[in-house]
Amino acid sequence: MTTPPALILENVRLAWQGTDAPLLSITAHLGDKLLVLGRNGCGKTTLVETICGYLQAVSGTVGRSSRIGYVAQQLKLPTSLSVEAYFEQLVSLCADDVVNDAQQCMKLFDLKPQAKRKISDLSRGWQQRINLAQAWLGDPQLIILDEPQTALDPEGMTRLRSVIANSNACVLIFSPPQTGCETLIDTHLNYSELC
Repeated sequence: MTTPPALILENVRLAWQGTDAPLLSITAHLGDKLLVLGRNGCGKTTLVETICGYLQAVSGTVGRSSRIGYVAQQLKLPTSLSVEAYFEQLVSLCADDVVNDAQQCMKLFDLKPQAKRKISDLSRGWQQRINLAQAWLGDPQLIILDEPQTALDPEGMTRLRSVIANSNACVLIFSPPQTGCETLIDTHLNYSELC
């Protein structure tokens, strides 16, 4: 039995695009890693919001897995909670049959030493690691990372590269060019430039 694609875009025109803009068509499967590069204002966030279902495409078809992990460009974490309490809260929202172990997700980004600390007491880099780790909860088939390299130190970047490379999910990374994000994708992994 074949697994359906994690993401299908067929002749999609985004909300901000004029009628002369090229249509987007992509089919991505589990295990695929796609890098979407584009300058500020080219529509990366609009594409992310369209894939997630926050915006409707002007035309075309958007199909995706119902199990999505998402890292927004802007952090919106509950800073009054400890790291551990935040992950416990997230797990309580997930269906029992698809929950990844929260401790395992924290381990991916070396968050265990920070587990008892309040999120507000952590640096922006550690908060970004929390943001990234939560995307792997719930056994997602599609993971969308909007500028995931923001605020990460070299060790955080190394962990992120490793987690992406070893993920069975389809991973879409959105980044402006020349931010260092290009190094997230090893040469043997697939990437696409859409903007």
